[in-house]
Amino acid sequence: MTRASTHHRLLLAAAALALLAGCTLGVAENSPGGGAINIETVPLVDVAERQPAPDVCGETLEGDELCLADLTGTPVLVNFWASWCGPCAAEVPELVDVADAYDGQVSVIGVNTQDSRTNARSFERDQGVDYPSFFDPGAAIAAQFGGIAPEALPSTILVDADGGIAVRLLGAVSRPQLEPYLAELIADA
Repeated sequence: MTRASTHHRLLLAAAALALLAGCTLGVAENSPGGGAINIETVPLVDVAERQPAPDVCGETLEGDELCLADLTGTPVLVNFWASWCGPCAAEVPELVDVADAYDGQVSVIGVNTQDSRTNARSFERDQGVDYPSFFDPGAAIAAQFGGIAPEALPSTILVDADGGIAVRLLGAVSRPQLEPYLAELIADA
């Protein structure tokens, strides 16, 4: 093996480790410019300071058209994920539970990034996901979120009933972590 190919392999291994490390963040931010803080202590952004969520539209994994703006009237949980992301797989049962428990009160949608449609659909089928997910292989939908676009997977953004971004959560989330946010957003709807 040449020195150049050894160096190339080391760079690829380092990049893979960096990607994996980024996939396991467990912090939250409550504003686009804010620093990372513990998920248990992050407050919702004040209503008057909430930035509007982008009016993203796209195709779901099932081939249907979906627009975030069509979901106004109830809070929306937007979860960015990929089938190859271990923490994404770990949080899916929690998100499925939230979608079932808050049906009619909160809309849950996924954004599948950096994935093939086949892998993403298999992942959702195997995990029992019954809420829609945008198919976003090039992360174009994610990029529309600008300064709060996910920096790592999984990442979750909660949007209030009026379409304002209430909080961004980085890393795997659980139903107990989400419930205080959801209760406040539902009460304000």
